[in-house]
Amino acid sequence: MMRNFFLLMALALCAGTVGAGPISRCETDDGRVVYSDEPCPSGTRRMRTVDEKPAVEVVKSAHEERAQDARSAGTLKRVAGAPESHGDHEASSELRKLKLAECDDLVRRIEYAQRDLNAAAEGERASAELSLRRLQAEHESKCGKPH
Repeated sequence: MMRNFFLLMALALCAGTVGAGPISRCETDDGRVVYSDEPCPSGTRRMRTVDEKPAVEVVKSAHEERAQDARSAGTLKRVAGAPESHGDHEASSELRKLKLAECDDLVRRIEYAQRDLNAAAEGERASAELSLRRLQAEHESKCGKPH
């Protein structure tokens, strides 16, 4: 709890320092984390520089966007006992293909995250492990089975 407080405070301070130098992630021997745009405070050691680049934007194809729009609008939900038309079957098949592709992509990302965790330096292991756990949880929630 206290660790989260310090992390949030450090991030709030970092957000307010526009134009400052690179942000360093510093850790104490007992695992507490401090973010700073100045040299690491005494009693801590620099673990890495925080990447401040904007997030990567994934561009979807027009086909993927239409399928996503249909899912979010609920137009592909089936009424129980309703006869299936050719268009409904095609849309349902398309959704299954998209879900399988998404699950396959998550499996691939989990494998990469496991490799990253195995290759991570000691100071980066916690971050790599957290990334792996998040991907595993996302896979379980979207694909219905643990990887």
